[in-house]
Amino acid sequence: AEQFCSDMYHADFSHISALIAQLPEGIDPALGRLPTIGKQFSSRNGHGTGFFTEAGEVVGNINGPIAGKWYQGPHQAEAIERLGEPRGSQIFGGHMTVFPTFSFLPGIQTLRVWHPRGPGEIEVWAWALVDREAPPEVKNAVRLGVLRTFSAGGIF
Repeated sequence: AEQFCSDMYHADFSHISALIAQLPEGIDPALGRLPTIGKQFSSRNGHGTGFFTEAGEVVGNINGPIAGKWYQGPHQAEAIERLGEPRGSQIFGGHMTVFPTFSFLPGIQTLRVWHPRGPGEIEVWAWALVDREAPPEVKNAVRLGVLRTFSAGGIF
């Protein structure tokens, strides 16, 4: 799960064409760039995280425009009220791992538990996370977004 602790820059090289291809209709592909400013943390015990501190059109729309509008609209206002300005409005996308086997991609909303099964083998259990207060169409958009990106048949 190394990529979930560091290497935030790899997305621009590994995933950007897939991100641009799935942008909602009407969004200029030039706006499909990933943010470049963020924070990175790692501990000597193997835990780590990284996240963007500037918004970008693409981060909020990875799971589609329905989820993007909800998370960047009413849900974000509630997050700012509950968490304060920096945590509620200045952290976009990211990655994290609690070493050795628990990882999360906020923004894409997928949680992973990595199960080593022997030399050169690993089993991954994955979930899509969505706020229980989200309307059904947002829940479905997140589910489909995770399937489209980080599932066995996903484009990432």
